[in-house]
Amino acid sequence: MARIHETRGDTGRAPTDFMGLRMMRKSPLLEEAWQYWTSLRRGAELPRRTAMDPKAMRHILGHSMILDQVRPGTVRVRLGGHVMTDLMGMDVRGLPVRAFFDVVDRTRVTDLIEQVFETPATLELDLISEGADGIVTARMLILPLLDTAGRTTKAMAVIVTDKVVTDAPRRFAVTNGTLVPLAAPITSDDPRRRLTDHDLPVEVMATGMAEDPAPFETKPSPVPWLRVVK
Repeated sequence: MARIHETRGDTGRAPTDFMGLRMMRKSPLLEEAWQYWTSLRRGAELPRRTAMDPKAMRHILGHSMILDQVRPGTVRVRLGGHVMTDLMGMDVRGLPVRAFFDVVDRTRVTDLIEQVFETPATLELDLISEGADGIVTARMLILPLLDTAGRTTKAMAVIVTDKVVTDAPRRFAVTNGTLVPLAAPITSDDPRRRLTDHDLPVEVMATGMAEDPAPFETKPSPVPWLRVVK
């Protein structure tokens, strides 16, 4: 059974003041993604998908996906960077996001990603994959976005891996997860450290994202991996 830790988000009171938690520089690409997303927020309001500038995202673009909640329970990739294509061995546009995960983790991960849109919340996942070329570890950060109607039906997902993947497709098992509900505005100019900070051995950088409109299996983990931070 998953281990769940709960607190209340950005209340302005310690020790439950976790809103604005940030990635350490041990993971510079996720740090940059977090800082860019945070810079687009205005108080409690989430960033709009239309406000995102590919030029400002040039360092993380290849590692990024735009996710589209087509309907409750169905989330597909709208746009995907080169890293995503390399991981899956195919164009990921229109692909259900659950396809990136091992069969045994898909239901739980799908439920968590759904909460990114419904709560809304940020989600951070530590991942591992075994393949012909050995083990790949990765981290994924999913950040909610508003659509043109002001609804939370979009999200930016960024993934970093510890090496270049050459044996696609890869499916990932989840070793740890942290869900952070966004219930209040950011009140500090200096975002605080994320709960999930730890070393990622290597980060492989890529650039570029394929764009096009879209309509849009592994071993169970012996250790509980979910943390919910309210």
